[in-house]
Amino acid sequence: MRVDLLVTRDSPSCRKAEILWRSICEKKNLTLNVLEDDSPEGLLVLARLELHALPAILLDGRLMAVGVQTEDQALELLRSAASGRP
Repeated sequence: MRVDLLVTRDSPSCRKAEILWRSICEKKNLTLNVLEDDSPEGLLVLARLELHALPAILLDGRLMAVGVQTEDQALELLRSAASGRP
């Protein structure tokens, strides 16, 4: 499963989301791809999804949530993405 976290530099909430998702990905043996909003790939994702708020988590290229999740919420997002649920 591809896990992308779209963040903006120097944002406390984006930093908090990154810490959470790094921990979860490490436990689940997944690779976390952190995309900054001003990077070429980040700009493409922002435009494609018409995002105006960050952080945003994408699982297998699908936007799953915007904002900072709790650990339980993040794990549920992983479960639902793995099962194909919306």
